[in-house]
Amino acid sequence: MEEKDLLEEVEAAQSTEQESVHKLMDINKDEKELKGFAKVKEKITHGVRSLLNKISSFLNNNKAGRVIKTIFKYIGLFFYYLAYPFVLFKRKCYDKWTSKGQKLFVSILFLTPVILGFLIFYLYPMIMSLIYSFSGVVADNGVIVHFGKFIHPENRNELISDFFGNYKYAFTELMFPARGADFGSDEKISFIQALTETGFQTILDAIVITIFSLLIAVMLNGNFKGRAVARAIFFLPVILNSEAITAATESTAAIDSVLNSIGQNALSQIFDMKKFFTQIGIPAKIVTFLSGITSTIYSTISYAGVQILIFLAAIQSVPGHLYEAAKIEGATKYESFWKITLPMVSPMILTVVVYTIVDSFLRSDLSFYLKSLNENYKYGLHAAVSWCYILLSLLILGIALIFLKKVVFYHDERK
Repeated sequence: MEEKDLLEEVEAAQSTEQESVHKLMDINKDEKELKGFAKVKEKITHGVRSLLNKISSFLNNNKAGRVIKTIFKYIGLFFYYLAYPFVLFKRKCYDKWTSKGQKLFVSILFLTPVILGFLIFYLYPMIMSLIYSFSGVVADNGVIVHFGKFIHPENRNELISDFFGNYKYAFTELMFPARGADFGSDEKISFIQALTETGFQTILDAIVITIFSLLIAVMLNGNFKGRAVARAIFFLPVILNSEAITAATESTAAIDSVLNSIGQNALSQIFDMKKFFTQIGIPAKIVTFLSGITSTIYSTISYAGVQILIFLAAIQSVPGHLYEAAKIEGATKYESFWKITLPMVSPMILTVVVYTIVDSFLRSDLSFYLKSLNENYKYGLHAAVSWCYILLSLLILGIALIFLKKVVFYHDERK
């Protein structure tokens, strides 16, 4: 037993000695690295000082150098006096404001170019468009505006004294050739129906695309092989739907229509979802809603690229220590999503919803119908329909903002 204990003590002493040797070797290695780094730093410092001395000598002892020095002196004075009002404003006002006031000022500062662009390029056309909506507009020899009058599209030579004539006609008589109808078909759609369908489709797009984008962004944020390729695939439809690609593929429209006619409703021929859900007793309204979502899967994927990128950037900006703390506390990934990810990216939900609503309106059938009015020189009616279109989009945006403002969480908000 004594020999065994003695051997264990010897082995422990040897291992301690080896550890000490390794530590000394590591210390010597670190000292060598530090000495090497110090030598490189000394050489760089010496080189920079030598260069600065040469420049200073040239500027002081050479006539051309003195001229350059004087020029730079006056340039420096110019920028000093140019920036002095801003420095004074920062000292006297900005630094004394609360954090909320500073954020508001910076927001307005960044919005200034957009506001100026709106005032210079958009305000006047919007005012004229509002005037046109209450007027009869004739564009035979120049533009003649008959304010408070209405020109019936069927009899353009008669002026009717009706201040809201364009709006009344739009909501009671205006009909558009149905988009997507068969060639030679007389199928028409009323303005009210087009406006209602546009509003419903916009709300549906905002809900479906936002949820889809968030889920895909969470998936793409994970660690797996081919992540970069998967991200590119989901963003590719944004590029393919651009105006440049559309213009390049206009010549293949006939071939595309044939291919679409071949593959149209191919899935429904195999499995009729509407019939199946109706037979098992699901209400017709829910069936219609679900079938509408499934029929727009392609468009959902096509128009969700930008939203996925926004959510992906927001998820990657969430501090990692929050997930580490949650993991230590025993939280599952499901709980981490609802308690950490969703609240932290909620400000971007507001951005995504607003972007999706605007994008959906721009892609709607109503935009196509508006172009047909403009091509037929019905300027007054076109302006009235445009303002109804704008008011509907503002109404949906306002409702979305009011609802989402209550659920948005700003983690870095300071009072």
